[in-house]
Amino acid sequence: MKNSLAIALGTSLLACADRAVSDPPEIVSTAEQAVITQCPYLDPLDPSFYGGPPVSFGSEILITGVGVVDDPCRTSWTGSCAGGGTQGIWTFGELMIRMAGTGAPDVLAAEWLHQWEIPIVVNGFPVPPRPTIRPLVIDPWLVASGCPSGSPITGPGACKLDLKKAPFRVLAISNRVDLECAGYTGAGDGEARFVFGVLDSSGNPLRAAVIFEYKLPPQRGGAPYTAATWEKDWHALSTMPIGSPPYMTVLQGILDDVTKVGALPGGPNLGTSIGQVRTNEIDFGGAPWKLRETRLIPGSGIPGGDLLLATTTAETPDDSMNMSGPLDSYLASNAALLATFQQKPLPPPLSGGESSAPLAGPPPFWNHTPPSPLAPIERHHFGFNTCNGCHTLETTTGFLHVGVRPTGSPSPLSPFLSTSTATGGGGLPSSALVVTDPAGTGATFKYNEPWRRLCEASRMLQGAKSCWSRANGAH
Repeated sequence: MKNSLAIALGTSLLACADRAVSDPPEIVSTAEQAVITQCPYLDPLDPSFYGGPPVSFGSEILITGVGVVDDPCRTSWTGSCAGGGTQGIWTFGELMIRMAGTGAPDVLAAEWLHQWEIPIVVNGFPVPPRPTIRPLVIDPWLVASGCPSGSPITGPGACKLDLKKAPFRVLAISNRVDLECAGYTGAGDGEARFVFGVLDSSGNPLRAAVIFEYKLPPQRGGAPYTAATWEKDWHALSTMPIGSPPYMTVLQGILDDVTKVGALPGGPNLGTSIGQVRTNEIDFGGAPWKLRETRLIPGSGIPGGDLLLATTTAETPDDSMNMSGPLDSYLASNAALLATFQQKPLPPPLSGGESSAPLAGPPPFWNHTPPSPLAPIERHHFGFNTCNGCHTLETTTGFLHVGVRPTGSPSPLSPFLSTSTATGGGGLPSSALVVTDPAGTGATFKYNEPWRRLCEASRMLQGAKSCWSRANGAH
């Protein structure tokens, strides 16, 4: 392929298991990541070029501007709303209220938190408690709610958590219309996401983050909506100064229609569009980092309202499956597909309820030290598509793709999400993130994820219906 630069799968901000789409196989070098030719929608010399206002990564794709995430009205319950906006609408507490439907939002939050305090079993795999969550998060929140430290938060005698005192800070707001191309979301039209950092009793950031991942509803204002229709609405943000009153009004309108009760008819708890809530943390129980995923489970709430309960982490085996016979069998049968990121979904019996990052013990990455039964590109693609692989060695990331932050400062982004989108001409970026295979093979893999997302958004604005990038970024 001419003029090629490797561009990889659109990952989630805190987890990367966005499932692959089916596509004809493509010849791939074992020394480099599968490649994509120029993006015609970002090439002024290509007839397909989208010639409207350019898509701004920081304005409409991954929003971390302090003027947005520290908005005194929308991101707090006490700040001024003099510039317009709805009080607290982007807070953890308000999103829990909406997610609960007619259920009790404080119970929803408490039952979700309690799962880190107790041993649980997910898909037959034990998930141990992370006991430091009690002194770092739960007890300070109880005290702020007017309850004694050490009070139960679930069951008889539970003390009610005040959702307006929830110890979470907005880190980022993300437009993931590109997930239309990943075969991942149930609605098929991408997602909108809120990323939160967890705070200690003094309001300082802990090494912990939470992400609310909402399916983009198939309608808005009574009209049918697709990923492309949503992108047109998001794109208005790139024509306005970030954080300006018009910008904030448009962004609030989009997010309100995604998160409101009834946004997804037929969804749980009166139609919430939440797909999953994921967490990445180290401070709840020490190293290694742990990643979990929770979903609303039908019929779990007593009385009324489904609860957020632990599920398997998407496309990620339980840690104990590394270098095991069942996993090796799956990998061997999918080796040819892994070369182009088309592997079949992970067999359910292999999926665990918690992922460690990096994997404990040698090797601290998925599959084998050399000689591996897989080619480097095959091994890397599998590891990259797991939650813990993507958040560590397979992308040279220090775990969080969107880092925690103090108030007044933007969140630091991982190298994977901060690669420059400056053009090198011909519909190609001038920069790439180069990853050396952690398995020690010497193979390298190249990425420019921000550019890939710009390409897909621009493609939608052009009206082209076929995804330009495959799940691994290859055209």
